[in-house]
Amino acid sequence: MASTDELKLKIKTLEKALLTLEESLQIDVYKFNQIELDTLKNGQIQKFEYCIELCWKTIKTFLNEFHGIDPVSPKATMKALYKTRYINDEIYEALIYMINDRNRLSHIYEEKYFNEIYSKLPHYLSTMKIVLSEIKQE
Repeated sequence: MASTDELKLKIKTLEKALLTLEESLQIDVYKFNQIELDTLKNGQIQKFEYCIELCWKTIKTFLNEFHGIDPVSPKATMKALYKTRYINDEIYEALIYMINDRNRLSHIYEEKYFNEIYSKLPHYLSTMKIVLSEIKQE
């Protein structure tokens, strides 16, 4: 089955978002003063939040188009992707952690959570790239 224009657009948008997150994570953070560094990190976290939103919605569209599955939430979407065997246990767990971390950022602002999640951004980026690659192969 050929993917629809909606799915193609979501994939393209997610690719661009992941690229900008990746580029932002390559910035040398040691050349900034504290307020600049704080601003940069907040921007990178926002890019992560945007990427995970696009990621789960792209997966949802993919599952609907290729498998007739219409999950109702981000976690249900990740579980459905796992059950269709596109991802392994490790990727599934990382996706669930990403959703949980996105929720923590949105609902509980504490610096310790922020720093903990910030340190995971490179891993989360690579996980989303793997998922995107799996979807594009179909």
